[in-house]
Amino acid sequence: MDSPLVDVVVIGGGVQGLLILDTLIEAGYSCALVTEGDLGGGQTLHSHGFLNTGFGMFGPELPAAATELVYPYLRAHAVTVTGDWAILPPPGLPAVASLPPASLPDGFSPATRDAARALPDRSFNKRQLVEALSQGREGNIFRGSAVGFRGQDPVEAVVLRLEENGAEVELRARAVVVAAGCGSKRLLRDLVGATPQLEVIKHRAVQMLCLRAPHGALPAHSVAALSLGLLLAAHDDGESVTWYVTPMEVGGPSFDEAPNDATATARPGLLRRAWDTLQTLYPAILDVEGLQVGHYAGYRQDIDDLPGARLCAVVAGAGNVIVALPSGLVGPWRNADDALTLVRGLAAPSHAQSALAGAGQGVRVGSPVEDRPEFVWQSWEDWLRSLAQLTATI
Repeated sequence: MDSPLVDVVVIGGGVQGLLILDTLIEAGYSCALVTEGDLGGGQTLHSHGFLNTGFGMFGPELPAAATELVYPYLRAHAVTVTGDWAILPPPGLPAVASLPPASLPDGFSPATRDAARALPDRSFNKRQLVEALSQGREGNIFRGSAVGFRGQDPVEAVVLRLEENGAEVELRARAVVVAAGCGSKRLLRDLVGATPQLEVIKHRAVQMLCLRAPHGALPAHSVAALSLGLLLAAHDDGESVTWYVTPMEVGGPSFDEAPNDATATARPGLLRRAWDTLQTLYPAILDVEGLQVGHYAGYRQDIDDLPGARLCAVVAGAGNVIVALPSGLVGPWRNADDALTLVRGLAAPSHAQSALAGAGQGVRVGSPVEDRPEFVWQSWEDWLRSLAQLTATI
């Protein structure tokens, strides 16, 4: 079994793991990253790819993180940031009173246009971000599964099994960062054991209604319609506009385990609610030329019951293992900053990266769910019929 030594092993090939890998390498650390599947293939490419700076409700910390960390990083890596965001606040929410009025185009309901306030949030192409993060880092990335740790406190090495040929590789490390999205909680329990920190990680299913139309047929405007319980994230790729419409749920049932690919079960009733609410928000939707509709379901991670709360800390009982979750909102950049601080407390950078045998084999960027062959685009009439059939089978 090969046993190369690196400063840090990062487990997880989504935006969080890749961003931490990039941040550590830039700081002079020798690193290896382990990904179980395509890069971004789990929660990252199940998301709708926008920067939520708190909808103007949660104080200055999130907007400051976007301005100081996220936008400069995206610009430096040539990731396109686009779109205008608006919020429809629920009644009695004074925190958004200072936001300027938003300019929403025709097609949105008059009530929506009158109540909308402009947000500083933006959208970005999620696959483009994964490509930018992984470009030139293939020699640091193993495609395989972490199957064990050697040593306990501290962990001396991570044992992984390569997907390409089943060979086992032992990566000796001074520190380990677990940023494996939905797989993190299960992985840490298997490799480290139960700790109180892990109990705060909760997985919740998220339903995603997707709509697509030729460029110009749908406006590329995004709306956090809190008063309607709906989130509409719009993406314009120059040829078509895709809307990712999510019925919003705070709290609700949580799951201790979730699959690594972040695939959840569709809930027809909630998807139908999203469709009906969308017509309240944008009554012109049924008249859009070339409209296609589809859906999928994924998972998000909450820390306790707070969407967007972070956990970036050394794991109790494993003094050189750091967990960094979740990967939504502006959290990945804030976690990467914190992870670098924690790693510096564990090990000095070696400023020397040796070649890693087996790295790069089979490493590739995944596709967003709506671009995968199994995703079905339909006319809205056919989609409603298929949703009714799905409802009847449950």
